[in-house]
Amino acid sequence: MTDQEMNEFLQSIGGLANGYRQGDVIMDAGFFECGPGWNRLIKDLITDLIALGWNQEICQVKEKFGGLRFYINAGSDEMYDRIGQAEALSYETCEITGRPGKLRQNLGWWETLCDEEYEKRLAERMRKEIESRNEEV
Repeated sequence: MTDQEMNEFLQSIGGLANGYRQGDVIMDAGFFECGPGWNRLIKDLITDLIALGWNQEICQVKEKFGGLRFYINAGSDEMYDRIGQAEALSYETCEITGRPGKLRQNLGWWETLCDEEYEKRLAERMRKEIESRNEEV
């Protein structure tokens, strides 16, 4: 799901209320501090939370230690269980592409990536190490 599609979804539900700044309405996927590969997880989570009676007040959505974090001000146990399910699923979903992924801990930063994105990151890291060594000589 692209950021544009997420923006359209947010508009279709009237946006989300900013839990930190009263009166601010979140209508842009840029609020989510994570890659677009998790947009589908976030959309499905929001849809389910609304069905459970959530007031659409959000504090923060981000990546931390390779997993999704979704913070709300208040909710029922059922809502928090659903958030936990989405957060657990993020460790199996590439943050970049949305394809099946794994938590990768050897890149200097923990990230959940599919094999293709992981290989790209490894290659980029090696390229930078080689450039750094060449600069030292």
